[in-house]
Amino acid sequence: MAKIFLGYMICFLLLNCGKKGEKIVEKNKPYIISYEDRKLKNYIDSLKKSKSNFAAYPRKGFYGEHQLLIDKNGNLYFYQKEYFMKTCSYGSENDTLPHFLRLEPKDIIKVPQKNLTNFLSENILAKEKDRQILIVASQNDTIKNTSFFEFLNTKNIGTYIIRRTTQEEDTVLKYKNNNNKHVYYYPDSIKWNKTKIKLIKKIN
Repeated sequence: MAKIFLGYMICFLLLNCGKKGEKIVEKNKPYIISYEDRKLKNYIDSLKKSKSNFAAYPRKGFYGEHQLLIDKNGNLYFYQKEYFMKTCSYGSENDTLPHFLRLEPKDIIKVPQKNLTNFLSENILAKEKDRQILIVASQNDTIKNTSFFEFLNTKNIGTYIIRRTTQEEDTVLKYKNNNNKHVYYYPDSIKWNKTKIKLIKKIN
């Protein structure tokens, strides 16, 4: 049991997460998501090949209570989901696709770059320690946003996880930024790619 617990702790620390004092994201240095994910996978594979007593597991699941979105132009957006407890694996083992959230443009708010640190501090750091988890999702593989790095390097965020945006997030952002205000978002009319999203049957 001790080895399993230790393996989960390693998983928690390595899955693109950040804690006080760790230099996972260096100040103003671009963060490349695919590179970091590949580095983690290589580490996990090396443990398996060496038959190490330690074990690490890839992150499962996609969402948390707080999501910070970075669009292709570097603009920042924020939305929340209902809070519930999660384990280190951050979701069930079968969560290989993001679930359909029925997210709408009105659910996502734009955050001014200069106010990001204060905004996230007020909405995340004011909560209990086990709820201070930020999911960062970027439309670009490389993150260069200095406001984002400033927050990570100056505030004691409990944990953060960095990933690419989901198909649903990309779609909702597109409608959010549509200059034609007469174009409405109807999720049921979207031709979702079922290889990229897990749709849930609508209950009548």
